[in-house]
Amino acid sequence: MNGNFDFSQYLAYQKKLREETGRLTAETVEGVWGDMEQFPRLLDVVERFNLASGTLGGGSANALLIYAQCPGATRLGSFEDWKKEQAYIRRGEKGIRVYVRSPGKEDSKTHRTKYYYNVEHRFDISQTTARSQPREVFWTEPMDIIRAISLAADFSIEYDSQIPDGVDGTYIPALNEVRVREGQDAQRMCFSLLKEFCHYEQHKFMGKTYERNPVTNFVALCGGYVLARRFDISTENILFQREVFPEIPSGNEQERCGAVRDLLSSVIRASGMAGQEIQRGIAEMERLLGLYVSSPRYRPEDARDNTLAV
Repeated sequence: MNGNFDFSQYLAYQKKLREETGRLTAETVEGVWGDMEQFPRLLDVVERFNLASGTLGGGSANALLIYAQCPGATRLGSFEDWKKEQAYIRRGEKGIRVYVRSPGKEDSKTHRTKYYYNVEHRFDISQTTARSQPREVFWTEPMDIIRAISLAADFSIEYDSQIPDGVDGTYIPALNEVRVREGQDAQRMCFSLLKEFCHYEQHKFMGKTYERNPVTNFVALCGGYVLARRFDISTENILFQREVFPEIPSGNEQERCGAVRDLLSSVIRASGMAGQEIQRGIAEMERLLGLYVSSPRYRPEDARDNTLAV
């Protein structure tokens, strides 16, 4: 092997990888967008690659790539990562292409390090000799998550007997409160609060430009689904009917792909911020009540490749 590193060849290789990866991302969007069965499975990938801190480390592009190549993936690592754990890649396994963030040069004016994203290969634990070690977790009732939300959220929660059937809850920005319909069971109310929490996070991020419309409703529905999966709340009754998908550009594949990626990024942001607050509420509940609330969806941060692009 020639010991000289040819940077021009490396750049050409990366360009080719980026083009192939970009096409795969666009093709995946065309396959899942509007599909009432596939799209929730994509959101399952988004949830599984959430970091312990509550911010999703996979990012919208990597969620699409992982879904396309290995939808059941649970934990990715490089060849060297697995080697450090004394595990090895099984013969014949192909790496999963993902975008990985790497530090570049420091900006001479701002003195901030610039980052760039290269396409690299990672392997899921299922492709290695490593053994996953699932923990048996005795989960709590939906009421525990409702209590955690009430402890952590910066909005108030009020019952409203005037909310009509079919509407389980609504976030009212002007009053900074979520009103929930009376008579719901705890499971349904919990999901309603998770969804409205995502409306609240969108309002906090968007400010005066926020309004309840098909886009923010879709982001809140998806964010609520991600949070429900994370905190082990039933998702059986969550329906992704075709009409809940907002309109996206009818132009070329790249424009459509960009629009869906933007929506997924909004889901990641809203559910990530809400998840952090709920986890804070859980910790507060443990402190106040002497409870131990263990979430099966949170995993140690050091067990993840947190260099994946956000």
